[in-house]
Amino acid sequence: MPLYDYQCSRCGEFRAFRPMRDSQLPQACPECDVLCERTLSAPFLSGASDGCLSRPQGAAPGGSWRKMCGFGCSGAGCH
Repeated sequence: MPLYDYQCSRCGEFRAFRPMRDSQLPQACPECDVLCERTLSAPFLSGASDGCLSRPQGAAPGGSWRKMCGFGCSGAGCH
């Protein structure tokens, strides 16, 4: 299943695995449940995923997943 990026006006960026047939539909923010539009992004080409898709516990709202997790999911709080 592909991984898509979304932008919440309240909470910031988040990622979600979704079926391709649902790729153009809005996705609910995992923090506040507001429906969010998909953003354009480069493909995520990692060979593995450990499920680190949401904000780590204690992270400030509005923080970027790129700053929190990185492309290899090696950031503090992810594991």
